Amino acid sequence: MKSDSLPLVSIIVPLYNQERYLRACLRSVCRQTYKNLEIIIVNDGSTDRSLQIVHDWASRDERIKIVDKENEGLAYARRDGLLAATGDFVSFLDSDDMMTHRSIELMMSAVKNNGVDLVMGMYDNVAGNITTHRKVDKLCLFPCGRVISQPELFDKYYVNFFGSIRMFPINAWGKLYRKRILDKAYRETELFSPNIPFMGEDLYLNMKVFPFLNSAYRIDASVYKYRYGGGTFGFNKDYPMMSFLFDRRLELLDNYNYTQGYVPLFEQYEAFLYHHASQLIYFKKSNKQEVISFLRQELENRNILHRIKEFFAQKDSLSEGDRLLLNMDYEGMYSYCEALGKTIFGSLKYKVIGLLVKAFS
Repeated sequence: MKSDSLPLVSIIVPLYNQERYLRACLRSVCRQTYKNLEIIIVNDGSTDRSLQIVHDWASRDERIKIVDKENEGLAYARRDGLLAATGDFVSFLDSDDMMTHRSIELMMSAVKNNGVDLVMGMYDNVAGNITTHRKVDKLCLFPCGRVISQPELFDKYYVNFFGSIRMFPINAWGKLYRKRILDKAYRETELFSPNIPFMGEDLYLNMKVFPFLNSAYRIDASVYKYRYGGGTFGFNKDYPMMSFLFDRRLELLDNYNYTQGYVPLFEQYEAFLYHHASQLIYFKKSNKQEVISFLRQELENRNILHRIKEFFAQKDSLSEGDRLLLNMDYEGMYSYCEALGKTIFGSLKYKVIGLLVKAFS
């Protein structure tokens, strides 16, 4: 596709120690059929050969711009990439993943035909030498091929960011954003926070951007190759940091008076609390008293507990976990989490998946 008079697209690639996969990532960007690109590589203090590899590629492709900085994490790497971007549209790409060959062309075509602020596509899963093509999230209820505009976009789909309801893909990758929308969200909110653990940056970014969108569109085509694997199996030390996301989401619900988001948020918080206590017990990271101390500190010192009690009062029936939490029965919660940990982490399915993730990471 010729680049003359086409809108400029900035592709932002945060980079930290990815020499193993970086060349494949850069190749997928530089060979895009849509040529009017600004490729911004934000080196977040890499200590391997990643920066050298980027310089080698930049010497051959003048579209590559390098932002070299001290390590501050993914959120601030994306922030610095956005501040350096001069394009009309922005797409985020993780440095261990890849774009499909026509990714930007297909998404820009959807922008041209529909005039939307955000376009998202499907993705392929890559695990070693195995690729699952045209991955469709069958649980995601956001439709393909139809422009969703305000107020429907906010009223119906914003609920996605407050629980396990799959109304909208929360990932930052595999999307094309109109840059002025990102800029407006950045000026008026805390769009990037250093307090977000690696599991939460995408959710945090999109839940802050979403209210500023005028319209969104989903295409029925793969635009991204997601490399399957990572450190999310086994004991997850970042779980306590996830509580920051619950506080911020509760503030957003109150700010927008978005009542449909409270129930899924409270349900997810309860699940989060029990899951973390269960892994502390199962992986023997804390003794009984320390686990009970964690539960007590969470439930007695956090504003969300009082709101949860209001939610429980409206439920038709309570689960065992509901009753224990409502009554603040810490001994009972410990026994409940002890059994839950064996069910989750001790299952054959969990162990097999963990081995596969380790093999392909």
